[in-house]
Amino acid sequence: MKKILIAHDGSKSSDKALRKAFELAGKFGSSVTVISVIPELYLTELMDIDRARILETLTGETTRTMEKIKASVKDVRTVRTMIRQGNPASEILDAAKKMKADLIITGSQGRHGAEKFLLGSVSSKLVDYAECSVLVVK
Repeated sequence: MKKILIAHDGSKSSDKALRKAFELAGKFGSSVTVISVIPELYLTELMDIDRARILETLTGETTRTMEKIKASVKDVRTVRTMIRQGNPASEILDAAKKMKADLIITGSQGRHGAEKFLLGSVSSKLVDYAECSVLVVK
């Protein structure tokens, strides 16, 4: 197990997944990539300028979270972070395929409850469509 991809959205569940991933990476000498996906804003009631401000805020928050994660890592040989925008499951699956991940680790519940209701669980989609193994951490 050389390459681990961690899906992180800032939720408590994804923090648990992060800890488990770093534990496994330390044991196996794996490299780790942490991905966070900013979901598209489909709220048609928003004006373009408001949508841009919200995306800017979410991007800044996500960037700070990724920097904290990278700074806190010990006992893992390589840690990369990436931020994408779009459909979370699709972006995570695409990243896993491109990097030839051996394992995707994700939390069982994200912080986007309405999205889960409308689009289905990201973790379920990862389990169904990933080309590599997926570990869902509760």
